[in-house]
Amino acid sequence: MGWDLNIEIKDPEIYIKQVPTITKHIPHSKDYKIQWRLAKLKNFEILNVVWEAGSTYTAGYTFPGKIVFTFTDGDHILKVGSKELLVNQKHLVMNQPGIEVIRLRHSSKYSAISIYIDEARFLTELSKYLDNSPAIPKVMQVIDSTTLYGHSLYQMVMTLWNLIETNGHPIVIENLEIAIFSTLVQGTSYGNSDNQNIKVSETGIARVREAAEYIRANMKKDLTIAQICAAMNCSSRSLQIAFARHYGVSPSQFLRNIRLEAARLELMESNKTITEIAFEYGFYNPGRFTKYFQQHFGKKPSDILRNKSFAI
Repeated sequence: MGWDLNIEIKDPEIYIKQVPTITKHIPHSKDYKIQWRLAKLKNFEILNVVWEAGSTYTAGYTFPGKIVFTFTDGDHILKVGSKELLVNQKHLVMNQPGIEVIRLRHSSKYSAISIYIDEARFLTELSKYLDNSPAIPKVMQVIDSTTLYGHSLYQMVMTLWNLIETNGHPIVIENLEIAIFSTLVQGTSYGNSDNQNIKVSETGIARVREAAEYIRANMKKDLTIAQICAAMNCSSRSLQIAFARHYGVSPSQFLRNIRLEAARLELMESNKTITEIAFEYGFYNPGRFTKYFQQHFGKKPSDILRNKSFAI
């Protein structure tokens, strides 16, 4: 089986028609482009959205009668009521119907995989694992996807995605679909165990965002953790904890990663040598730059230059 719907969206109005509950949607790029894939399975619907250029602000996207579980990459600032949440690839977001979610900001390019389950059926199945009728609070729950529960669920969802993408056998898809549905229900019934909700204060989000933006703005400088802490007026320990929680890496690793991303773009678009670019982005040992680059991208800087020369 394949996707029931597989379209490329280049018009914001078409996107809004796909998600009729959206009340406000502001594109930030004239090169608006979204890949939209939807598969309607027996137990739920699975949606894969790849944003190559999209919006900076979207309000009101909830789905009546559906409970939604979403894995995403990139950084997203979501507002639910008066609270702001920073979510990224470390999180599984569970959203109940009837809640207005405002996406204040997100990475310019990202992908997301969402599972839409009928609320009535979900609650019926959930009641089998509880002593009384389930009452899920009307809040957005952000679950740590790096736990054993979250990681295992993510692996199953990605396997299902690949089976649909490659027209896998229907029986294999159905069995995996049942396993995912059961895992989602049982994981919710044991909500105080392995999958704990993450509550992020608005102050904490603002501090992490500000620190990340400061690092990006100064990535070409000989930046130290002490300088970042001084600029943010925080301790080294609090900065380390904040980055580990929200980005899954230390501030030093975050700095190195964005330098590598910028260096890769420079390799693709400029005529500078590998050594020149390495020095420009703070890698004063070309051998170490190559090592980090290959670890991050799975290929050497020279491979980028070679592919560029073939394309000319």
